[in-house]
Amino acid sequence: MTSRYCFSPVCSDNKSTKNNKKTIQLRAKSKPIKFKHSVYSLIYAAVILALTAPNNAFAESALKNSTQKSISRVKDDQQTPLHSEDREAKVIERIEIIGQINTGLMESEIALAETSSPDLRSQLSQLPGVSVNGNGLVSGIVQYRGLFGDRLKVKIDGIEIAGAGPNAMDSPLSHAIGNSHEIMLYQGIAPVSVGYETLAGAIEIKDAIPSLGDSKAFAASTTLSASWFTNNDAKMLGVSTVLANDENYASFQGQYQDAQNYESGDGLIIPSTFYERSGLKFKLGKHTDAYQLDLLIGSRNTNESGTPALAMDISFVDALWYKLSFEQNISNDWKTKVQVFGNQNQHIMNNFGLRTAPTLASYRQNTVDSKAVGVDLDVIQNSAKRNWQLGLNYYSQAHNSRITNPNTSSFFIQNFNNIQREVGSAYVQYNITANSKESANIHSNDVHWQLGGRFSNIGYSTDEVDSNMVLVNPNIATLANNFNTSQGTLDFDLIDLVVKAETKINDSLRATLSLGQKERAPSYNELYSWFPLGVSAGLADGRNYLGNLALKKETAGQIDIGLQLQSDGLTIMGSVFYHSIDNYIIGVLSSNMSANMIANMMGAQPPLQWNNRKAKLHGADLYISKIIGTHWQATMSGQWVEGKLSDSIDGQRYPLYRIAPLSGNISLRWSKADLDASLSLNIADSQNNVSLLQNERPTPGYAVWNFNLHYQVMPTLALSLVAENLLDKEYAQHLGGINRVSGSEIAVAQKVPEMGRNIGLYAEYSF
Repeated sequence: MTSRYCFSPVCSDNKSTKNNKKTIQLRAKSKPIKFKHSVYSLIYAAVILALTAPNNAFAESALKNSTQKSISRVKDDQQTPLHSEDREAKVIERIEIIGQINTGLMESEIALAETSSPDLRSQLSQLPGVSVNGNGLVSGIVQYRGLFGDRLKVKIDGIEIAGAGPNAMDSPLSHAIGNSHEIMLYQGIAPVSVGYETLAGAIEIKDAIPSLGDSKAFAASTTLSASWFTNNDAKMLGVSTVLANDENYASFQGQYQDAQNYESGDGLIIPSTFYERSGLKFKLGKHTDAYQLDLLIGSRNTNESGTPALAMDISFVDALWYKLSFEQNISNDWKTKVQVFGNQNQHIMNNFGLRTAPTLASYRQNTVDSKAVGVDLDVIQNSAKRNWQLGLNYYSQAHNSRITNPNTSSFFIQNFNNIQREVGSAYVQYNITANSKESANIHSNDVHWQLGGRFSNIGYSTDEVDSNMVLVNPNIATLANNFNTSQGTLDFDLIDLVVKAETKINDSLRATLSLGQKERAPSYNELYSWFPLGVSAGLADGRNYLGNLALKKETAGQIDIGLQLQSDGLTIMGSVFYHSIDNYIIGVLSSNMSANMIANMMGAQPPLQWNNRKAKLHGADLYISKIIGTHWQATMSGQWVEGKLSDSIDGQRYPLYRIAPLSGNISLRWSKADLDASLSLNIADSQNNVSLLQNERPTPGYAVWNFNLHYQVMPTLALSLVAENLLDKEYAQHLGGINRVSGSEIAVAQKVPEMGRNIGLYAEYSF
């Protein structure tokens, strides 16, 4: 499976599914690099050198991939180099997952290896600037350039997912289903057309559009897939069926996954790393020269699954999402798009059923649900030198949360009660190519501009909260009464502005500059958490949090500078960035006496209350690819980011919490005929810039070897061998969180170790 990335602001986003021809376009940006210890200095010296001429495109960068365990390989009858400027996308071959970056000037393959992760976190983490906070193996939270959660827009199947879990157990990433995906990474400053609240950027994960046929006759194709990994007895079964003719298609996907607790490199059993879940997805569509009509319905059922970095495990999550979209050409240059979408999730979690149970009085079960519905309308002009995009968006979501104790029927905390969040948004985006010289034969100094503006209004409301304890505890009564008598209806106006410029310096070099302002409204848990609980949208820092109805919106000033170079089989893309964020929302020590006394009664640390401070982040991304002869390709990617508060808390300017360390990936790939092999080294430096306010501890660096071997046995059968952590190293990722499960081989508050040596087999059969 391949992807085409267009970095030019004048690129069209038209897509065609006929005759296996598809063009996916998006936009891009990246970040800077730093290192400390001699173990990593040689590797990162190359990163630093390259960043003296950093790159990054400002247009959209799309990654079209196979899913976490799929092999999508298109065989070329001729033996060709691993990439060539003139290769068609269909010639790009790949096992595992592959993407092709095409800026119009250069092409470079990014091979994303198959892994044992049940979602796409390992594949996403190979993209410069992207990391995943791992609270559980099915509860990953995507991070980009040090920002995550509500600051990063992650769309699944082209829609926003309103998760039910107040700690992001059912994060958007957990909804990805199937064996063939497009992963679209809007690097750097995302265009305003992508959506509102894109402070950190945006990522879209969706199915590749089924290929249509050449005749009226329907043809069916089916792919069966299966995998098994030794370390945690992880199993996956998948099926994908497509029925299509030249204008219509219907598809079905099914997937089942389960695993036991895994072992670390030292042979320790890591608690609450088991999972079991299944998913189904149905799609129908009709594509003609005049219009495209598509219907999608997806369902993910997560059964008992662990989250070692959180205070509770998943009893179940039942998720349903849907989308109806219509696209019509209204002239040669103009088209309209409209889609109606939504989702609903129901979720129960507890702290006693799947881990060592506390005392009977401390049993807790949280029953939560969420619902959302939205409408997007876009009008798009595509022409040779300029195009307009205009759009309107409406999105509404609702949340509830009720905490109980099954041993005490009278106990309850109505944590969130019918919280409503409504968004109205409108944008205008203009892309144009300006010629600096009159001659049509001279284009080296052309400047591609993108100008965009978006206005959004976000409104909140809530019903009254309650607890059985208001009758016996005056502090709890005070908190509930103060919340219920306060002004719970809130309004936030957001303004996003983006200016991007790209120019071709010479035949091998392209430069980009992007400036932007992005804004975000507070999330519902940051506003409405009236009782001090560990509700933090997945921060997993072990602290209790209190909401703040006086929060202001976040405003980020952003700059991104990049260079892209391709010459003689060498591709270098890198960029540096800087963010200054006013009113950054962070927890500070609470001055609420009632909340502090409740925490003291529970034997917990004083709670943190969400507040506004000023923060800044800066960093760099880098990707290098070198073709060596006919069959070899060497690649390296690197990322570095630093973030800290500009304002002090208690006299200290803390680093921002849970930021990925300096890290990178080096791989060597060999491909010939039906055989493909790759050896990769994942490296991370130590992370010593930690937030003591949030109990964060330093993490040492590590280097881990992985190996992949793919064999196309016949056109219909492919086999793969996957070997992770070859040397069985004991290590912990900084973003892996700390253990919250007592009574296990891992101490409470210890960093959760990663998986030890893990050997897997993958098979895919198509007919």
